[in-house]
Amino acid sequence: MTEQEYIRRAESLKEQLYRTAAVYLGSPSDAVDAVDEAFYKGFLAYSKLRQPEFFDTWLTRILINVCNSELSRRKRELAVDALREPATEDF
Repeated sequence: MTEQEYIRRAESLKEQLYRTAAVYLGSPSDAVDAVDEAFYKGFLAYSKLRQPEFFDTWLTRILINVCNSELSRRKRELAVDALREPATEDF
């Protein structure tokens, strides 16, 4: 697979990947970021794809892994409201 072929095939999947990411992440802006990251990760690894006939599945799987990473990152974050305020002493 050539660089141009990767770009052409990835672009043809863009709308489908966006919908998948939006369902996973629940946010349009996060979905756009996830698709962009999946495209980038796929671009770095497209030469390693052994069976080009599975390109759609391969890129979708990369996207799902990106979405799962984002969801895991969200779980690790503490909401500001969840942080306890330090005790203050009156002098």
